[in-house]
Amino acid sequence: MESGPPDRENGRMSRPPVDAVLLDSDPELRRAVVGGDGLDARAAMQAIVTWAASGSRREDLLRRSRFPLEGDMLAFLVVNQLAYRGATRPTELADAVHTGRSNLSKVVRRLEEAGLVGRMVNPDDGRETMIALTRDGRAVAARIVAASEEDFAGALAEWSVAERERFEDLLIRLVRDLDHRVEGEIQRVAGVPWQESSSRWDPRPGG
Repeated sequence: MESGPPDRENGRMSRPPVDAVLLDSDPELRRAVVGGDGLDARAAMQAIVTWAASGSRREDLLRRSRFPLEGDMLAFLVVNQLAYRGATRPTELADAVHTGRSNLSKVVRRLEEAGLVGRMVNPDDGRETMIALTRDGRAVAARIVAASEEDFAGALAEWSVAERERFEDLLIRLVRDLDHRVEGEIQRVAGVPWQESSSRWDPRPGG
């Protein structure tokens, strides 16, 4: 069997072109695998996660929070992560924002120059450095959280206190049970404090 001609740009053999796969407009093929019958819990969770991680949502929060490094999405994501994590190891921070350690170092340098983050010694391991928000950085992080809370406040405006608290209890239970199921992977990746909160979540102004 003959192979195609070499790809002169990268030195590899080029692959033969593949014809497009044309499908009939079959209703069954057009349906989603999950949620095709309507919005269930799985589809609802996927919808929120996809929306929260979308470029349009992140750009909206970057704009509404008046993030000082205009257009620097990776710097925005680092500050957002630190808002929930507190002081964090660089390797964990790089994993959370889907970038490499060397690229994270460049982002941290930009944030340091803007006065938003600094470095500190890990009190549990004096050989290790952690990244943390400065006081100015914490103020910026608070604006990011507040911009996000505005949308949830509107969504929960008609919920009773009992409904909000029930939802919060069940969501926390789901996270803890799922984390146990996956042997602590959620806690490791998210890096958020895991102890019981001393207060209830209420995104409404003054809540």
